[in-house]
Amino acid sequence: MDDEVHFGRPLYWPTMPEGVIYLDNAATSWPKPPQVAAAMCDFLLHKAGNPGRGGHTLARAASETIEQARRRLSRLVNADDEHRMVLTHGCTDAVNTAIHGIFRGSMCHTCVGRPHVVASAVEHNAVLRTLHSYEELGMLDLTIVSCGQDGLIDAEGFLAACTDRTLLACLSHASNVLGTIEPVEVIGPRLRERSPRALFLVDAAQTAGHVKVDVQAWCIDLLALAGHKGLLGPTGTGALYVGRRAFPDDLSLPHLFCERRGGTGAIAPGLEMPGTLPDALEAGTMNAVGFAGLIGALDALPTLDHQRERRHTARIVNALLSIDGVHLYGLTNCHRRTSSIAFNVGDLHARAVAGALDEHYGIAVRGGVHCAPLLHQIIGTGERGAVRVSPGPSNTEAEIETFLEAVDAIAARGL
Repeated sequence: MDDEVHFGRPLYWPTMPEGVIYLDNAATSWPKPPQVAAAMCDFLLHKAGNPGRGGHTLARAASETIEQARRRLSRLVNADDEHRMVLTHGCTDAVNTAIHGIFRGSMCHTCVGRPHVVASAVEHNAVLRTLHSYEELGMLDLTIVSCGQDGLIDAEGFLAACTDRTLLACLSHASNVLGTIEPVEVIGPRLRERSPRALFLVDAAQTAGHVKVDVQAWCIDLLALAGHKGLLGPTGTGALYVGRRAFPDDLSLPHLFCERRGGTGAIAPGLEMPGTLPDALEAGTMNAVGFAGLIGALDALPTLDHQRERRHTARIVNALLSIDGVHLYGLTNCHRRTSSIAFNVGDLHARAVAGALDEHYGIAVRGGVHCAPLLHQIIGTGERGAVRVSPGPSNTEAEIETFLEAVDAIAARGL
């Protein structure tokens, strides 16, 4: 049977519940490819031992599932060593592992005075709130680099904020509000030259699975991944790539501290955590069934039609610009952006518009500030937020047109 398109929708996608048009893929991708549920069911039926906690058949099968997920994610981002891909419970968990690991580790002790951190105004609260907690304790000096109305961070301005005292520089690969893709590939290599001791932490929650990510070419020291967004996997899955500058092979050098401690299965005797990756940062039982589902999702990933997703994005952007009363935020073209699109309708509150789209039209979008408060302040939506629509690879042209007709109706007649 032809595997490409059937009545506008790829055959490998399950049928949507009747009446639901899902356009909230920046929050989590849905529907998941059928390979995800199939792989999770197969794991629960045939492999559901505790990975690393036993030598019997089921435990070994579970361990192999974990290692296969690690290998697949490593190849996806061009990691130089699969053991440096630490599996986590999500992107927020990965970001916290990185930041807490730095500020509770030996790296801060090498600083003269308080450590300095640079972050951008487009960051998610996973980064901002974690850094703020240390700033409040007086443990770091934080510089926030602003962005333009299009959400774009100026590379020169970001680099200028970094000094010889900078310990960490944080930058989202793409804004989860505006979809703007930041110049990570430019900043990473130049940061190494300007501030050689600074570690580069990149949040790739919104880009992995959509666009290329290369930790080696872009000089990324710490890369946080979400399994449930562009990678199409289940929630509760993620990863943190940890480069050698953040966790050297020689443990006599400053390195990330393992904040979460407990059993790893690899080295049972003694009260010290293992000193090698990934075990040093993977205490506790892994979400093996979730990572089985993520492997199934990665199997489906090469079959996606990302051109279709880009066409949907272009159609929505161009149409929203032409609807009276609709204000579009961010880039007005589809160059260097993901499918996240933010807009408002007249003076209506963003959550009210999102609620109306859901209740009256069966369309799922998200209204609010999207855990990115500083960016919303910059674009002037700090009080009411914005409506975010984010099409995915399963959406059809008919669904996009239905959404646009609904927005047009709300703009013309109100709620």
